[in-house]
Amino acid sequence: MDRSFELHFCEYNRSNPDCDRIDRPKGSGDYLFLLLKTPMKMVIGQQRLITKENACILYTPEFAQDYEAVRKFRNSYLHFNCEENPGRKYGIPVNEVFYPQNCDAIDQCIQQMQEEYISDRPFAADQEYALLVQLMISTARELQKGDETREEWGDLYRRFEKLRLEMLSSYEKSWTTEMLSGRMNLEKSQLYYYYRKFFGSTPHGDLMQVRLDKAKNLLTNRALPAGQIGELCGFGNYSHFSRCFRKYCGCSPRECRNSIAEGDLE
Repeated sequence: MDRSFELHFCEYNRSNPDCDRIDRPKGSGDYLFLLLKTPMKMVIGQQRLITKENACILYTPEFAQDYEAVRKFRNSYLHFNCEENPGRKYGIPVNEVFYPQNCDAIDQCIQQMQEEYISDRPFAADQEYALLVQLMISTARELQKGDETREEWGDLYRRFEKLRLEMLSSYEKSWTTEMLSGRMNLEKSQLYYYYRKFFGSTPHGDLMQVRLDKAKNLLTNRALPAGQIGELCGFGNYSHFSRCFRKYCGCSPRECRNSIAEGDLE
């Protein structure tokens, strides 16, 4: 566990009295992550605004907090301390309102954190920290879903993302350009154009990287012959495996294995 982290208080789906106001001119002295489930009138610096449902904000410890429910007041939130600014670490805006694409995973993290906070379970503090990291990652990912590429290309991007995940999860299978093009109902040139646009690489490049990473991992197991490792990683024969391995890794599989045994390979 990161001992610099401490959860001070946490509530899931909490309702306050109608039109309730929170006013902390000097902040709360800790980080506050808010998921606002009802519209709020907020003052942020010199800016006044009314938020919509499912607005979020991550307050830093000394930043003024001033928000009031338009009518109903309902939110999920957590107060915590940590050594490193989580907004900077995960690319999440601080002291400004933002709207994740979907708040379900975020809210679920807060619900689980509350359960851990009020429980007397073993390793509760460690689980709270793990859930904080999960919450920050979920928030960052939901914000990225709103980027220009994903919004502009919509369903096509999601189809490519799904196919790429399937291909890289089943790297040992024989994947051909014809197969991928057929699955996407695109010409080969279109397949490569969109794949590079979305992921900044090619299907062959991504597949080769995953296969070689797996091969290097399997080479640490001296019970497996190098030829068998090539087959397990999707290479048709040892000659092809060795040729690709040397091209991308700068040595043969056997040389790599010897370097591992001698402790020379990082």
